[in-house]
Amino acid sequence: MNHFDILGRSIADPVVESYLAEHEKLDPTDFRTNAEMGFFGGFDSGFGLQLESLSAYSAQFEEVRSRSLPDDEERIVSRLSFTGLDAIRAVQRAYPAALPFGLTFGDSSDVVAEKLGTGPFREAKSSTLPEYSAERFDHSHTVGNMVVIAKYDADLRLMAVYLMPADRTMLRGRRQKTSLPKQKIMPGNVDKVEALRGQIPTPRWRRSMVEGDELFSEADIAVAEAALNAFVDTVKAATSQRDAQAIQAAVKDIVLAINEMNGRSGMIETLERDELGVLIDAVVRASGFSLPDDEDITEQWREW
Repeated sequence: MNHFDILGRSIADPVVESYLAEHEKLDPTDFRTNAEMGFFGGFDSGFGLQLESLSAYSAQFEEVRSRSLPDDEERIVSRLSFTGLDAIRAVQRAYPAALPFGLTFGDSSDVVAEKLGTGPFREAKSSTLPEYSAERFDHSHTVGNMVVIAKYDADLRLMAVYLMPADRTMLRGRRQKTSLPKQKIMPGNVDKVEALRGQIPTPRWRRSMVEGDELFSEADIAVAEAALNAFVDTVKAATSQRDAQAIQAAVKDIVLAINEMNGRSGMIETLERDELGVLIDAVVRASGFSLPDDEDITEQWREW
């Protein structure tokens, strides 16, 4: 079965209809029970196909590969799921056909990376429920214009595979990376970058704290302030060296630092997010780094 040819297609596309018919034969139990909610495949069958409305799909993903229905009726395939046996959930049935990329349930994480031809760009521990769910891990890989998520048990043995299109943020980040050699960084703009240090928003945060805003603490403000000053320093140095790659790396570092701080404190709300986004964008542009007006350079890493 050509799983890769299904993502991004209309539910009424003959290619998708044939694919669904083949899978319904494999395990017909409850296959269409949740079709009205945009899901095909029995809950415990080992297979799932998820749909999104045209508007929801287009907001998240770039390519709609086929259209077969009016806009308000259209549903687009956004995700495929293939799961194996589950020691915790005994009623779970394993997907009975061949997995994508020649993968096999029980493959080690190293074997999965070898078969996919690429290592994971993100590794995370799955959410767990005490006395219900064993420790599990998710590794996310980029393969072409797809994201492949491999779920592992505690021994890092493959127990599920998920396929979805790479989203707009990921594709923009990829294009941005390939454009780095074309960036025209201007060493004479170092003073312009330095001038933006005065826009670091932590003084306002301190005033709000003094006025009784419990969102802020001096410890968190100090961490953010040090990280933002280091960001400006790094961009200045990279500007003087015409190093666009170092500027992008500085953006990643500051965003990840704020992610970590905000994960502890939760102090980045709408106003703070806007302040930080405007500052980071201004510092990057001041170097001569060119960005489309509608592009958020922090988006691919930001969690706030």
